[in-house]
Amino acid sequence: MRARRNPLNVCLAAAGIAGLLLSCTNTALVRPVEPGTALVEKPGQGLVFGRIAGIRDGEDQLSALPSFPKEFGWVLLHAVSGKRYVVSPLTQNGPFVLELPGGSYEVTKLMYEERAGTWEGRLPSSFSVRPGEATYIGRWEIRFTNLGPSSRILGGVVNELKAASDDLKETYTGKLPPIRLGLLESSLQGYFSLL
Repeated sequence: MRARRNPLNVCLAAAGIAGLLLSCTNTALVRPVEPGTALVEKPGQGLVFGRIAGIRDGEDQLSALPSFPKEFGWVLLHAVSGKRYVVSPLTQNGPFVLELPGGSYEVTKLMYEERAGTWEGRLPSSFSVRPGEATYIGRWEIRFTNLGPSSRILGGVVNELKAASDDLKETYTGKLPPIRLGLLESSLQGYFSLL
């Protein structure tokens, strides 16, 4: 004898599956452009480049000699489409280059992995990308204020356009799009929590 299905449960299950599929289609995994790659312009896309400095005890943890692996990532929200872009890892040693659709972006989540564990947090910030251009957003300095399981972080942006542009030209091949300065707008305070 076959059990009868409750129509309400069937509708709820279908709605749940549809919601899951919809949320999955509104999120994309983005990988940084690998060094040595030819930069190829795609319609509607632009480049964003810069450097992340994770400073603890006065030392940039990402650019320090690699005694153990460290990775930094973030989740972006495209302002117009509402699409989320997960970039993990964004960088393992500081500098990064991403190819993204043109528009304004909000950094909604930070992720940092090191020997001590995985940290997640938030330091509200935003930047914009113009199609057909390479936007330099600066060196984003993120300072840990303590070493506990939860840390208040401080944010600031430093303009090193000349050095970053030279590095971009040496690291990537192909025709480089016009470079523009569009520094990241970073909040002064946020947090990281050890998972």
